[in-house]
Amino acid sequence: MESNNLKIYCITHKYFDFLKNLNLNIIVSGSYYKNQKFPSNWLLDSVNENISSKNQTFGTLTSLYWIWKNELNKYKNEDWIGICHYRRFWLKENHSKVINTLNLKDNLIYSINGSNLNYDGFVVSPQNLTGYKLMKILKKGKKNILKNPFILVNKKLHTINLHFDMFHIFNGLNTAASAMNENEKIEFLNYVNSRTEYHPFSIFILKKNKFEKLCNDTFDWIFKSENLFNKKILKGYGQIRIFDFLAERYFSFWIEKNTKYKILPGIFIDPSNDQSNFI
Repeated sequence: MESNNLKIYCITHKYFDFLKNLNLNIIVSGSYYKNQKFPSNWLLDSVNENISSKNQTFGTLTSLYWIWKNELNKYKNEDWIGICHYRRFWLKENHSKVINTLNLKDNLIYSINGSNLNYDGFVVSPQNLTGYKLMKILKKGKKNILKNPFILVNKKLHTINLHFDMFHIFNGLNTAASAMNENEKIEFLNYVNSRTEYHPFSIFILKKNKFEKLCNDTFDWIFKSENLFNKKILKGYGQIRIFDFLAERYFSFWIEKNTKYKILPGIFIDPSNDQSNFI
């Protein structure tokens, strides 16, 4: 997209007609496996330096890697780089109260200005992980109950780590953290074991130098952690895209630790069911 100081990349896994009308850089995730044709101005994460063939377990990370390796030299140090997805978009702060695909373009954020220039990172509102229904914990958290039965009654124990254990891979964050250096491992595990919310969806806006450092730190860790998981036994969406989900938690941790950040508004739009969203 063209703007003064903000370049937003929108990651999608397939063609959606409404995306071509947005002033965004559209990038096709896992295009290594795609046979269909896409608009000529859309980016493919399978050209130039890429890891597109890892898309099955890396998910959107293959597109993030491509942006990091192939696009950053286009931008100035004072530019911001943003990531959004085909269903989740960044909005300007004075956006309309009712938004759908017809007026989405007019409500997207296209530049960072005013008091926001004092920040070097932007994230979406945190997702609160507390308050699971009892049956949900009994069904998905059996191993966690054995470790600490108080999770059944104490919402403060509904941490990022518990959520990952229940919905992805038990002990997955602990296993992956073992690939970090000792200081970062301690900080990261303290974060996921004490926090009951995090900034989800792997979308963010960062100053160029912060974006570059985040990508460097993320992929250094993710590539090391690949050897810690047996991909052959991963089952279901919550496990197969394990490295995407690991990075999602790491992004929240890293941005909170390393940037002066602010929450900006975002919106979820389902392109298969285009209903107006009231926000």
